[in-house]
Amino acid sequence: MKNYFVLLTFLFCILGGCKETKSPAPENNSGFPEIESLSKEIAENPKNPDLYMQRAKFFYEKKVYNNAAADVEKALALDSLNPIYYHFLADCYLDGGDGQKSLKTMYKVLTLYPERIQSLLKTAEIHYILEDYDSSILAINEAVKVDPQNAECYFMLGVNFRALKDIPRAINSFQTAVEMDSKLTDAWIILGELLEKNKDPKALKYYESGVLSNPTSAEAKHALAYYLQNHKNIPKALDLYKEIILNQKDYIDAYLNSGILYLEMDSLNKAYEHFNIMTGIQPQNAKGYYFRGLVQKKKGKIKEALLDFQTAGNLDSDNQEIQKALEELKQK
Repeated sequence: MKNYFVLLTFLFCILGGCKETKSPAPENNSGFPEIESLSKEIAENPKNPDLYMQRAKFFYEKKVYNNAAADVEKALALDSLNPIYYHFLADCYLDGGDGQKSLKTMYKVLTLYPERIQSLLKTAEIHYILEDYDSSILAINEAVKVDPQNAECYFMLGVNFRALKDIPRAINSFQTAVEMDSKLTDAWIILGELLEKNKDPKALKYYESGVLSNPTSAEAKHALAYYLQNHKNIPKALDLYKEIILNQKDYIDAYLNSGILYLEMDSLNKAYEHFNIMTGIQPQNAKGYYFRGLVQKKKGKIKEALLDFQTAGNLDSDNQEIQKALEELKQK
């Protein structure tokens, strides 16, 4: 089963405006030794579609989407029945900024394989990214007709209903998904979030189920810890944050939330330790410096606090909270 958290992150990232733009394609292959090597292989064996796909994937990784698409098209000219090639071509067009061409590519593969579940869901995903939720739901419904027990279909229905703010139907879809596949960690987390917004105490059960579905998931543990933090179960929240940090030392939000809790508890040394580690892991993250500055201010270390606030302000000049803290400290 897919990692649904990765899928969601990808979808919301694009929806939030972080679309890739086409990178200028190199006029030759200089500077790309891997490309030069593959180009030589292609010259020696021009009828091998896999070689074009290998080169396409390299271009895609380098965000040279027009070159990637051109190579996939060459692969399709040699093997026009391979659905994976169509899927990758759709990705090239989508990430290159041409959503409609991406959809047309998926329609082509659906004419070949109208009941292929993954192609129907891929089409639904692209419609979702383009914010055409009704068309996305129609594509998912076609997949449900083919396989009524496919949990991924109901997960994606839930994602669309949530985007449409039809929360009851979203909850129902996610519940159906976890009934079919209890390992859908992301569905449990989203159910927890939706019920928590409705102030439904059953949210806790869903967050706990998320952890049970995948005990190694830092995201599931963080979701549960954050719920506990917001519902005054501080010791248990801190235990979970410690567990996350122990297993995933670069999980920034665990340091941030732990540090905030320690700061609120006046455990200033522990708070400082967490924010200090945070600035080391992500030196471009203004929050680490801002909160470390608050700790320094509480400790009476005004000079150090001022330096941290200034660094935070330089990294995030639009943050009014940081600017206010900086101005207040300058007046002392």
